Order: sequence, then C-alpha cells, then structure tokens
Amino acid sequence: GPLNLTCVSYKHPSVRGALGDAGGAAAGAVRCPPGQCCVGIWNRSHALVQGCWGGRGDACPSATCAPSPAGHPSSSVLLCLCHGHLCNGNATGAAAAPGGLGGPR
Repeated sequence: GPLNLTCVSYKHPSVRGALGDAGGAAAGAVRCPPGQCCVGIWNRSHALVQGCWGGRGDACPSATCAPSPAGHPSSSVLLCLCHGHLCNGNATGAAAAPGGLGGPR
C-alpha cells in the first residue's frame, strides 16, 4: 500500500466541520500517516475538500485522480481517491468542468 504520501490539503470556506483541516482558502500540502492515500471532493465548479483519506490504502488503486459522482450517478459532488504524489490536486476525466478544477496556482 501507499507509504507516507503527500497530498494537497484544502478546504473550501463553505465547508464546515472536521473534514479536511486546512483552514481558509489557501491550498497547501500535508503529509499523510502511513497507509493513507489522497482524497479530493469537488462540486461542478470548485474543490470542496482535499486531503488524506483515512480508509484502507487498497481503496485507492489509481495513481491519478479520476473523479466519479459521490453517491448516486446524478450527484453534483465528485470524489476521487488516489495514491500518487499530490494526485488529488488535479481532477482529470470527462466529469471535470473545464477550468474549474485546477491545482494551486
């Protein structure tokens, strides 16, 4: 499984609660505990939460972030799990809105 991965860490100001611990709108990087991988959650226009995923590492088979709808297929929330270095900073795939999903500028 993944070792100590570095993931993009970000939480959109509209997101409340303990998920993702980067305060404010500045995206940074966080070193994850061993065995964790990266998670990215977007709506159609911008990133909501990016950080470490506390689930089992085998839940993150892909090295790149290919978001899929979270929950039901018509969900406007997209989720990806990945194990590449800073892989959750970029969403690739047909569901990604052009220009809406970018890494830190």
